[in-house]
Amino acid sequence: MQGVTSRETHFRLVITSSAFKGKPQLARHRMVNALMKDELAQEGGIHALQLTTRTPEEDEARREKEATA
Repeated sequence: MQGVTSRETHFRLVITSSAFKGKPQLARHRMVNALMKDELAQEGGIHALQLTTRTPEEDEARREKEATA
């Protein structure tokens, strides 16, 4: 966020990673939050972060389901 002039503080992220395999949602979110801890702690930085975390297999299954709907 350093140097960004936007006042936006609420973000939605969709992250697909094989690192999420076998991990529950809470563990996945903790992984992402750990990576973003500096941004989350910064005054005036990210206020709200909505996460959608999937493995590549979960993402493919979601795409197939949407294609048949």
